[in-house]
Amino acid sequence: MDKNFVVLAASEASIESLLTELHIEKGHKLYEPAAAIFEASLKVARPTALYAPFTPEITDEVVLINGVAFKEPFVHEMLSDSVIVVPYVATCGTEIDEWTNQFTNIMDQYIADAVKESLLKAVREKMLAEVQEKYFDEKKSISRLNPGSLNQWPISGQTPLFKVLGGVTDDIGVILKESLLMIPVKSVSGIIFQTETPFHNCQLCPRLNCPGRSAPYQ
Repeated sequence: MDKNFVVLAASEASIESLLTELHIEKGHKLYEPAAAIFEASLKVARPTALYAPFTPEITDEVVLINGVAFKEPFVHEMLSDSVIVVPYVATCGTEIDEWTNQFTNIMDQYIADAVKESLLKAVREKMLAEVQEKYFDEKKSISRLNPGSLNQWPISGQTPLFKVLGGVTDDIGVILKESLLMIPVKSVSGIIFQTETPFHNCQLCPRLNCPGRSAPYQ
């Protein structure tokens, strides 16, 4: 297995991303405490992503990735034409997750949570750019499937995904609990694949008021 690791350096982290997460601008009353927590967090944070490319085996009923079967019809439909698929797990990192436990004030906790979310998104975007450059046609789109984001691929999909990558906890510290939630909570998992046009989970999600919506519901 060709495991790859992407680490977000402190110099690559942007306070603008945090401000977007908090829905504030410079001059807002939260700006100074947010900036202070953000700067302090960079001394300990190590946002990391793990991914590995595979050539899937597509049968009439399942998709086999590294010998692990994905049986959901939706996953089969979305990946049926894929030559390469790239399972991944990305996280804000155990270091900052533990560091933010020090905060007891509700507002500080809110800011710290937003810091972790912004760092997670940043390392995920760095990973996506690297994956597209290394494995896919840059003239086409890449899309992602994420277990638990849609009813069509429920959170139970975490189990085979972690099995495909193997040793995720040892590699980047992310623990898959019996509930199938991940620790740190600010972690994401999924499968990257090539498409002619971008696919977003949001296109099939009816939660119209979701703050994280990236595409209209179809």
